[in-house]
Amino acid sequence: MFTKPVKQVVEYLEYCTRDFGAGCRRVYVSLSGGVDSAVVVTILCRVFGAKNVVAMYRDICSNPIHEQDVVDLQKTLGFGLVKIDANPMYNAFLKQCKEQFAQIGIDWIEEGGDEVLASGWEGAYASLKSRFTTPMAGFIAKAIDNGGGRIFGTGNLEEDILLRYFDKFGDGAVDNNILVGLTKMEVRQIALWFGEIYEAEIFARIAHKTPSADLQANGDEHNDENELTIWARNMGYNIRLSYGNCECEGNIAWVCKEDLDRGVVTGNRRYWRDKDLRRKFKYSREEIELIMFVREIERSTRHKALGIPGVERVALRGVELVD
Repeated sequence: MFTKPVKQVVEYLEYCTRDFGAGCRRVYVSLSGGVDSAVVVTILCRVFGAKNVVAMYRDICSNPIHEQDVVDLQKTLGFGLVKIDANPMYNAFLKQCKEQFAQIGIDWIEEGGDEVLASGWEGAYASLKSRFTTPMAGFIAKAIDNGGGRIFGTGNLEEDILLRYFDKFGDGAVDNNILVGLTKMEVRQIALWFGEIYEAEIFARIAHKTPSADLQANGDEHNDENELTIWARNMGYNIRLSYGNCECEGNIAWVCKEDLDRGVVTGNRRYWRDKDLRRKFKYSREEIELIMFVREIERSTRHKALGIPGVERVALRGVELVD
């Protein structure tokens, strides 16, 4: 929840954004049609001027509604928009890959088929779509800035800190993230405020959308809350994950704040058992399950927040293999 007017929050984000983009001639952000990237591109336009902001929308089996929202946002703000139809490249890669898999004796499972979910290939297709964006974003960011380039990220507190609900080398391949301290509800409220400032309905339309990575070629049937809930159910937790809405925060924001305040996931109480947490803080069964689920996810995704692991020189020296 904001403790100061939204205007002051935006001004602080603008101050930080100016610092993150220092030295850039133009700045870049990938647009998905969702509220996070809509807020980021708006802040970039306010800080650097719309003529110095370039955004890309890439279509790979995407829901057309998101492209239309991006176009309407561009009409409102005036930033440079690059629309990439990546379907031909995506399909060409899969065609060649399928042929090569056959030659080496690996079964192929088509996207959208009944076997995709059970096989785990759903994640492979989603990751490919996310990572397809990375080289295009890198090229555009450098090309518009005389070889420099700064990719502004669009992840919020709930997605990026504990759950790390992003592809490390896809939507996670960014240079900074100005929204990482804000909950989804707070981002939505900034979007609604922008709607009033610019007198543009597009901001409210985007703010009220169902959060969706749109990576499974089935529209909003694949949305963030449903996917996270399925993860939890498959791991034995009888809970539903929620980002809340424009007026109230969901339980993902709640557990993020509980960790900040009480260290129940990553802090000094991260090893406390459920009965100890219940006795100390009077948590409900659902709250206990939520904490335990997020603990598991945080551990399994921690590698995304670390550098690339390797066999370091000091380790090789330790076993006397190098000088």
